[in-house]
Amino acid sequence: MNRRSFGRYWVTILLLLSVVAAAGLVVASPFFLAALGRSRGDWSVLGDIGQTYGAASAILAVLALIGVAFSLVLQAREAKSAREQALRTLHGDLMKMAMDDPVYRACWGAFFASGDEEGQRAHLYVNMILNHWLLMWELRSITEAHLREVAATVLAGPIGGGFWRQVRALRMTSAGSRRERRFNLIIDDVYSEVTEGGAAAPVVAAPRRGGSVAVRVGVVLALVVVVRRILRRFVGDRH
Repeated sequence: MNRRSFGRYWVTILLLLSVVAAAGLVVASPFFLAALGRSRGDWSVLGDIGQTYGAASAILAVLALIGVAFSLVLQAREAKSAREQALRTLHGDLMKMAMDDPVYRACWGAFFASGDEEGQRAHLYVNMILNHWLLMWELRSITEAHLREVAATVLAGPIGGGFWRQVRALRMTSAGSRRERRFNLIIDDVYSEVTEGGAAAPVVAAPRRGGSVAVRVGVVLALVVVVRRILRRFVGDRH
Protein backbone atom coordinates (compact mmCIF):
# COMPACT_ATOMS: atom_id res chain seq x y z
CA MET A 1 0.00 0.00 0.00
CA ASN A 2 1.55 3.35 -1.04
CA ARG A 3 1.49 6.48 1.09
CA ARG A 4 -1.45 7.97 -0.74
CA SER A 5 -3.61 4.85 -0.32
CA PHE A 6 -2.54 4.56 3.32
CA GLY A 7 -3.69 8.13 3.97
CA ARG A 8 -7.02 7.53 2.29
CA TYR A 9 -7.50 4.38 4.35
CA TRP A 10 -7.09 6.25 7.63
CA VAL A 11 -9.28 9.14 6.46
CA THR A 12 -12.03 6.64 5.70
CA ILE A 13 -11.60 5.01 9.13
CA LEU A 14 -11.77 8.37 10.89
CA LEU A 15 -14.89 9.36 8.96
CA LEU A 16 -16.61 6.11 9.84
CA LEU A 17 -15.68 6.51 13.50
CA SER A 18 -17.01 10.07 13.48
CA VAL A 19 -20.29 8.92 11.97
CA VAL A 20 -20.62 6.13 14.59
CA ALA A 21 -19.82 8.55 17.42
CA ALA A 22 -22.36 11.09 16.14
CA ALA A 23 -25.03 8.39 15.84
CA GLY A 24 -24.26 7.24 19.38
CA LEU A 25 -24.69 10.77 20.71
CA VAL A 26 -28.00 11.15 18.93
CA VAL A 27 -29.26 7.83 20.31
CA ALA A 28 -28.11 8.63 23.86
CA SER A 29 -29.51 12.17 23.93
CA PRO A 30 -33.14 11.14 24.80
CA PHE A 31 -31.87 9.30 27.89
CA PHE A 32 -29.89 12.38 28.87
CA LEU A 33 -32.98 14.57 28.50
CA ALA A 34 -35.04 12.12 30.56
CA ALA A 35 -32.47 12.22 33.36
CA LEU A 36 -32.42 16.01 33.17
CA GLY A 37 -36.22 16.11 33.36
CA ARG A 38 -36.22 14.14 36.61
CA SER A 39 -33.71 16.51 38.15
CA ARG A 40 -35.40 19.73 37.01
CA GLY A 41 -39.02 20.77 37.01
CA ASP A 42 -38.75 23.70 34.57
CA TRP A 43 -40.32 22.29 31.42
CA SER A 44 -39.69 25.48 29.42
CA VAL A 45 -35.96 24.91 29.83
CA LEU A 46 -36.39 21.30 28.72
CA GLY A 47 -38.38 22.50 25.72
CA ASP A 48 -35.55 24.80 24.68
CA ILE A 49 -33.11 21.93 25.13
CA GLY A 50 -35.30 19.70 22.99
CA GLN A 51 -35.42 22.28 20.20
CA THR A 52 -31.65 22.63 20.37
CA TYR A 53 -31.37 18.86 20.20
CA GLY A 54 -33.52 18.87 17.05
CA ALA A 55 -31.20 21.30 15.31
CA ALA A 56 -28.12 19.41 16.47
CA SER A 57 -29.52 16.10 15.27
CA ALA A 58 -30.28 17.63 11.85
CA ILE A 59 -26.74 18.94 11.54
CA LEU A 60 -25.30 15.59 12.65
CA ALA A 61 -27.45 13.80 10.08
CA VAL A 62 -26.12 16.07 7.31
CA LEU A 63 -22.53 15.56 8.49
CA ALA A 64 -23.08 11.81 8.58
CA LEU A 65 -24.45 11.92 5.03
CA ILE A 66 -21.42 13.90 3.85
CA GLY A 67 -19.07 11.44 5.57
CA VAL A 68 -20.73 8.43 3.97
CA ALA A 69 -20.68 10.09 0.54
CA PHE A 70 -16.99 10.96 0.90
CA SER A 71 -16.20 7.40 1.98
CA LEU A 72 -18.02 6.01 -1.05
CA VAL A 73 -16.10 8.34 -3.35
CA LEU A 74 -12.79 7.19 -1.88
CA GLN A 75 -13.76 3.54 -2.23
CA ALA A 76 -14.78 4.08 -5.86
CA ARG A 77 -11.44 5.72 -6.62
CA GLU A 78 -9.52 2.91 -4.98
CA ALA A 79 -11.49 0.33 -6.96
CA LYS A 80 -10.83 2.23 -10.19
CA SER A 81 -7.10 2.42 -9.42
CA ALA A 82 -7.02 -1.32 -8.75
CA ARG A 83 -8.71 -2.06 -12.08
CA GLU A 84 -6.33 0.23 -13.95
CA GLN A 85 -3.34 -1.43 -12.29
CA ALA A 86 -4.64 -4.88 -13.26
CA LEU A 87 -5.11 -3.76 -16.87
CA ARG A 88 -1.58 -2.32 -17.01
CA THR A 89 -0.15 -5.53 -15.60
CA LEU A 90 -1.97 -7.51 -18.25
CA HIS A 91 -0.74 -5.13 -20.96
CA GLY A 92 2.83 -5.53 -19.72
CA ASP A 93 2.51 -9.31 -19.84
CA LEU A 94 1.23 -9.11 -23.42
CA MET A 95 4.19 -6.91 -24.37
CA LYS A 96 6.64 -9.39 -22.85
CA MET A 97 5.04 -12.29 -24.72
CA ALA A 98 5.28 -10.34 -27.99
CA MET A 99 8.93 -9.48 -27.37
CA ASP A 100 9.80 -13.14 -26.81
CA ASP A 101 7.85 -14.70 -29.69
CA PRO A 102 7.62 -13.35 -33.29
CA VAL A 103 4.30 -15.15 -33.75
CA TYR A 104 2.74 -13.05 -31.01
CA ARG A 105 4.37 -9.89 -32.33
CA ALA A 106 2.77 -10.43 -35.74
CA CYS A 107 -0.65 -10.31 -34.07
CA TRP A 108 -0.15 -6.60 -33.27
CA GLY A 109 -0.25 -5.38 -36.86
CA ALA A 110 1.64 -5.00 -40.12
CA PHE A 111 4.70 -3.34 -38.57
CA PHE A 112 5.29 -6.31 -36.28
CA ALA A 113 4.82 -8.76 -39.14
CA SER A 114 7.83 -7.35 -41.00
CA GLY A 115 11.31 -8.80 -40.92
CA ASP A 116 12.84 -6.20 -38.60
CA GLU A 117 12.68 -8.20 -35.39
CA GLU A 118 15.12 -6.01 -33.49
CA GLY A 119 13.16 -2.88 -34.38
CA GLN A 120 9.94 -4.54 -33.27
CA ARG A 121 11.33 -5.55 -29.90
CA ALA A 122 12.81 -2.08 -29.41
CA HIS A 123 9.44 -0.50 -30.21
CA LEU A 124 7.71 -2.68 -27.61
CA TYR A 125 10.38 -1.97 -25.04
CA VAL A 126 10.12 1.81 -25.42
CA ASN A 127 6.36 1.45 -25.08
CA MET A 128 6.90 -0.31 -21.75
CA ILE A 129 9.28 2.45 -20.65
CA LEU A 130 6.69 5.17 -21.32
CA ASN A 131 3.97 3.20 -19.56
CA HIS A 132 6.28 2.85 -16.56
CA TRP A 133 6.84 6.61 -16.53
CA LEU A 134 3.09 7.20 -16.83
CA LEU A 135 2.39 4.98 -13.83
CA MET A 136 5.03 6.79 -11.77
CA TRP A 137 3.60 10.14 -12.86
CA GLU A 138 0.05 9.19 -11.87
CA LEU A 139 1.28 7.93 -8.49
CA ARG A 140 3.26 11.18 -8.06
CA SER A 141 6.47 9.19 -7.64
CA ILE A 142 8.36 11.29 -10.20
CA THR A 143 8.65 15.03 -10.54
CA GLU A 144 8.17 16.90 -13.79
CA ALA A 145 11.85 17.91 -13.84
CA HIS A 146 12.96 14.30 -13.44
CA LEU A 147 10.47 13.14 -16.07
CA ARG A 148 11.76 15.70 -18.55
CA GLU A 149 15.35 14.66 -17.91
CA VAL A 150 14.82 10.93 -18.48
CA ALA A 151 12.47 11.54 -21.40
CA ALA A 152 15.05 13.72 -23.13
CA THR A 153 17.58 10.91 -22.86
CA VAL A 154 15.26 8.33 -24.42
CA LEU A 155 13.60 10.54 -27.05
CA ALA A 156 16.93 11.94 -28.26
CA GLY A 157 17.80 8.49 -29.57
CA PRO A 158 16.56 7.20 -32.92
CA ILE A 159 14.48 4.41 -31.38
CA GLY A 160 12.78 6.51 -28.69
CA GLY A 161 12.19 9.45 -31.04
CA GLY A 162 10.84 7.16 -33.76
CA PHE A 163 8.48 5.51 -31.31
CA TRP A 164 6.97 8.79 -30.14
CA ARG A 165 6.69 10.03 -33.71
CA GLN A 166 4.56 6.99 -34.54
CA VAL A 167 2.31 6.99 -31.48
CA ARG A 168 2.06 10.65 -30.46
CA ALA A 169 -1.15 11.34 -32.37
CA LEU A 170 -2.92 8.41 -30.74
CA ARG A 171 -1.62 9.13 -27.24
CA MET A 172 -2.36 12.84 -27.42
CA THR A 173 -6.00 12.24 -28.39
CA SER A 174 -6.80 9.22 -26.21
CA ALA A 175 -5.72 10.31 -22.73
CA GLY A 176 -8.27 9.31 -20.11
CA SER A 177 -7.41 11.72 -17.28
CA ARG A 178 -5.94 15.15 -16.66
CA ARG A 179 -2.76 13.62 -15.26
CA GLU A 180 -2.31 11.50 -18.39
CA ARG A 181 -2.99 14.49 -20.65
CA ARG A 182 -0.37 16.48 -18.76
CA PHE A 183 2.07 13.58 -19.05
CA ASN A 184 1.61 13.37 -22.82
CA LEU A 185 2.07 17.12 -23.16
CA ILE A 186 5.34 16.93 -21.23
CA ILE A 187 6.63 14.06 -23.36
CA ASP A 188 5.61 15.85 -26.55
CA ASP A 189 7.27 19.07 -25.39
CA VAL A 190 10.50 17.20 -24.65
CA TYR A 191 10.27 15.50 -28.05
CA SER A 192 9.92 18.90 -29.71
CA GLU A 193 12.98 20.19 -27.87
CA VAL A 194 15.23 17.28 -28.81
CA THR A 195 13.98 17.01 -32.39
CA GLU A 196 15.93 18.91 -34.99
CA GLY A 197 13.94 21.53 -36.87
CA GLY A 198 11.86 22.89 -33.99
CA ALA A 199 8.52 21.91 -32.59
CA ALA A 200 6.53 18.97 -33.85
CA ALA A 201 3.24 19.40 -35.62
CA PRO A 202 0.38 20.13 -33.19
CA VAL A 203 -2.14 17.43 -32.42
CA VAL A 204 -5.73 18.27 -31.56
CA ALA A 205 -6.41 16.86 -28.11
CA ALA A 206 -9.54 14.94 -27.32
CA PRO A 207 -12.27 16.89 -25.48
CA ARG A 208 -12.05 16.66 -21.76
CA ARG A 209 -14.67 14.68 -19.95
CA GLY A 210 -16.49 16.83 -17.42
CA GLY A 211 -18.79 14.14 -16.08
CA SER A 212 -16.98 13.64 -12.78
CA VAL A 213 -16.89 17.40 -12.11
CA ALA A 214 -20.60 17.69 -12.90
CA VAL A 215 -21.41 14.85 -10.51
CA ARG A 216 -19.42 16.48 -7.69
CA VAL A 217 -21.12 19.84 -8.24
CA GLY A 218 -24.51 18.13 -8.29
CA VAL A 219 -23.81 16.34 -4.99
CA VAL A 220 -22.69 19.57 -3.31
CA LEU A 221 -25.77 21.47 -4.54
CA ALA A 222 -28.05 18.67 -3.36
CA LEU A 223 -26.49 18.74 0.10
CA VAL A 224 -26.88 22.53 0.26
CA VAL A 225 -30.57 22.25 -0.65
CA VAL A 226 -31.12 19.57 2.02
CA VAL A 227 -29.41 21.65 4.71
CA ARG A 228 -31.44 24.75 3.79
CA ARG A 229 -34.71 22.85 3.93
CA ILE A 230 -33.84 21.33 7.31
CA LEU A 231 -32.90 24.71 8.76
CA ARG A 232 -36.02 26.40 7.37
CA ARG A 233 -38.22 23.68 8.79
CA PHE A 234 -36.55 23.96 12.16
CA VAL A 235 -36.92 27.78 12.23
CA GLY A 236 -40.57 27.48 11.18
CA ASP A 237 -41.29 25.01 14.00
CA ARG A 238 -39.82 27.34 16.56
CA HIS A 239 -42.03 30.20 15.40
